[in-house]
Amino acid sequence: MNRNTAPRAGLRIAMSKRMLFLPVCLAMLATPVASQITPGEAVVDRVVAVVGDSVVLQSQIEEEIQRMRLQQQSSVPPEDDPAYERFFDGILDGWVNRVLVLRAASQDTLISVDGATIERQVSAQIAEIVASFGSRAELVEALAAEGLTLAEYRDVLTNQGRQQQIQQMFIQSRMRTMRPAEVSEDEMRARFQQAQGQLQQRPRLLTFRQVVIVPEASEEAKSEARALAEDLLQRIRDGEEFDQLARRYSDDPGSAQLGGDLGWFRRGRMVQEFEDVAFALGTGSVSQVVETDFGYHIIKIERTRPGERQGRHILITPEKNDEDVERARQLATRVADEARSGAPMDSLYLEHSDLAAPDSLTLPFDQLSELPSAYSALRTASSDEVVGPLEYQSQNETRFAVVLVEQIREAGAYTFEDVRAQLASQLQQEKQLDRVIEQLRQETYIEILR
Repeated sequence: MNRNTAPRAGLRIAMSKRMLFLPVCLAMLATPVASQITPGEAVVDRVVAVVGDSVVLQSQIEEEIQRMRLQQQSSVPPEDDPAYERFFDGILDGWVNRVLVLRAASQDTLISVDGATIERQVSAQIAEIVASFGSRAELVEALAAEGLTLAEYRDVLTNQGRQQQIQQMFIQSRMRTMRPAEVSEDEMRARFQQAQGQLQQRPRLLTFRQVVIVPEASEEAKSEARALAEDLLQRIRDGEEFDQLARRYSDDPGSAQLGGDLGWFRRGRMVQEFEDVAFALGTGSVSQVVETDFGYHIIKIERTRPGERQGRHILITPEKNDEDVERARQLATRVADEARSGAPMDSLYLEHSDLAAPDSLTLPFDQLSELPSAYSALRTASSDEVVGPLEYQSQNETRFAVVLVEQIREAGAYTFEDVRAQLASQLQQEKQLDRVIEQLRQETYIEILR
């Protein structure tokens, strides 16, 4: 059972030999006991679990099992099968875990839903469903037969998306503070054996190493940028409004129009130099000018709490000109020559590359189109060939990549080594998720009424 999947109740619509399962999300997944039962009201359903101040109903579990049957999942045993009770208990256990996560997530003040992303996802879902029906009118007619309007159904999907996003963000935030779980070779090989029969054929693969060179601003441009930052800092100290100066001068496209507002943040979200200063400041304090790879920052901390800061910043980035681009082009040419002469790519990467760019990649040939168009030159390259410099645009600036083609593998069956890294990551995440759930279970009253 995937513990990250938001639970759904089932709604079946059949038309002309066509069945569409419409996932209907519960508003609160499990509601407080007091809100479910009123004095003198007959209790129709049965409570099968109590999780803190919430309950899980038998009908909720049965609806999920019915959904699985509608999707023709062969793992669902018939109700008269002795295995059905164990299956029911497994679904119930998954519900309890999801309720635990949503209850805990509701208390995390740093978790906020990205409404725009959810709206895009819901629109895509509805478009896919409309396509399966053949027309929007047919979908509307089918929904009406079940007592729903299209607007109400959109609300249902939006609520489902919100719950899924909340769960994912909460679990990710918990995992970031954990030590990586240990995964053994035997565990990885056992998982590979389980999955081997389900693996598709491996496509033709390309493995390469690279050095990505970004033009660097001149010392004169850096001095001008720092001088502007120092001037702004003095103006702030003289009483000018921080947010107004951020809107006018900051080069950070994500926060400038918000007056430099960064919201609440924890360690791990900003670059190290920025965090070291931000977490050393007290409430209402303004930093000196702070230099990072992005440029020169002025940081203001507005509120603090353990492990978190709420603040603003102004970013001034040094300007780059055509001469800076030409210097980077010439450097990339020298790096390519050194690589062709046998210089180790890892040494060239550490000395010259933008460290935010990956030093190596393995990807199917048909995914080369997802990289900048200059990388299409790799389609005709041979193993051990150095390609480049490849010139392309990224984040509104010119970049140069020097690429060593390490290996080309023809299509075939996946081997253990092909998927070793993915298996290790998957098992590690599963173990960390188990730790999160176990911690929540220890913190919360749970009673299974079966």
